[in-house]
Amino acid sequence: MTRRRVAWLVLAHRPRAFIPGWLRDGRWPPLPALRGVWHWSLLPGWLNNAALPVAAGVVAGAVAWSHGYREQAPMVIAGIVMVAVRVIPFAWPRRARHRHLARRADYPELHAMVDEVAGTLGVRRPSRVCFVPIAESGATPLGPRRTELWIGLPYAMGFDRAELRGVIAFELALLEACRRWPVRALIELWASGPKKKDAVRTEIAAAVRALLVQADEESCRVSDRRTVATTLLRGALLGHSLGWFLGRYAADLPSYGLFAVDLYQGWRWKVYEDDLPARLMPRCLELYAADPADHGFVTDRIAALGVTPEGPPRPAENPIVGALHPAVEDRFARRLLSHYTAGRTVHWYVNFAEMPFSVWDAYIEQDYDSVLRATARLSGRPDPVLADLVEIVVAGRGARLEWEHRQGSCTHLSAGVCALFPVLHRTLRLKGYTYVNALRHRELAGPDGDVVDVVRLARAIERGDRLPEILEPAATS
Repeated sequence: MTRRRVAWLVLAHRPRAFIPGWLRDGRWPPLPALRGVWHWSLLPGWLNNAALPVAAGVVAGAVAWSHGYREQAPMVIAGIVMVAVRVIPFAWPRRARHRHLARRADYPELHAMVDEVAGTLGVRRPSRVCFVPIAESGATPLGPRRTELWIGLPYAMGFDRAELRGVIAFELALLEACRRWPVRALIELWASGPKKKDAVRTEIAAAVRALLVQADEESCRVSDRRTVATTLLRGALLGHSLGWFLGRYAADLPSYGLFAVDLYQGWRWKVYEDDLPARLMPRCLELYAADPADHGFVTDRIAALGVTPEGPPRPAENPIVGALHPAVEDRFARRLLSHYTAGRTVHWYVNFAEMPFSVWDAYIEQDYDSVLRATARLSGRPDPVLADLVEIVVAGRGARLEWEHRQGSCTHLSAGVCALFPVLHRTLRLKGYTYVNALRHRELAGPDGDVVDVVRLARAIERGDRLPEILEPAATS
């Protein structure tokens, strides 16, 4: 795509992209920071607030001085500045809750890796490195020459060192390309959202995909192609796993006045001990195949590398960061859940192991009701039961059940298993089965000590196996 074409597209769809983001967001000029990473007010407001009282004081002092009131001039200046400070709404710096500065003294190995990658690629080293709560990475210009590299905490904890090198190389290569205004404006135009015309959207997506593939090739200079391909797949799975975990185990807690203080610890357990990314992989690949552009062209970029990852990647064996300080992780957790806690009062800060079972049952019951409503619409029966749902799933029509849970990430291999799970789960709970593990809801223990894997049971029923005796009365009730 030519510079002229980029300029026309940006002018037609997002003219503000011509102005560097660091100037629009007030990240320049750099002001001194005492501790952590600080967010300053917007640049125009900062200039106005600073210039107005100073200019007013200088003018008033000059007038007093010229009229012979030299002794009163300092008092006039001080009075005007004090009034301006009280009247003008100054915007003082505040702590950025979504950043944690990774100091070289605290993380020397990470900074050494960044220095090595920047030297190998021949690009400028970022001015600072930060951790963020989400499962993503990126690089942001802070000014004409200052930049910031941020690494998602799930990436730092979930990637092997060789894979993290590839992530850093990709971000630094893309940042170097974005120093040219056409590339920077094109990336911002693509990230701003879908365009009305399909032809324009396709043209922009193709140009951005070429840029991302080129940055992947640069990352191959510090790591082999197979590792880079595994990095892309693992990054997608980590992102989906964090989003799935938040929606399944944390998003509903504030409505009960609860907050999980071990959010990241629970997520790490699901990733390392419960193989969550591998169970999400089939559904993730299905979503990516349906809309590659909406998911960062992950599958296209892996194909461009010419290497296919061998199955789901295993949990990282030697991540560069095992965990952050509990206070930082708690701040990150509050940031992640700020949308769900807005307007709600949290009364109890507890661990996942201390959560009452009624909270998890309420989530399952919502899905149970949604599945039965979808079953009623598809079967035409006003009051469907388990047997009606089983009939639909065994007939291979599970994908025709229209309910919201299957629209996003899912750990189940098929839509039929996904629909059977909440119905089987709630039925077993009503018959006295209880949770084995607070973070592994698919396993339920019966009154006699038997343990049922609800997902495995749903798969067997989908294949046509007979319902267990304990479920047969519920199938007709």
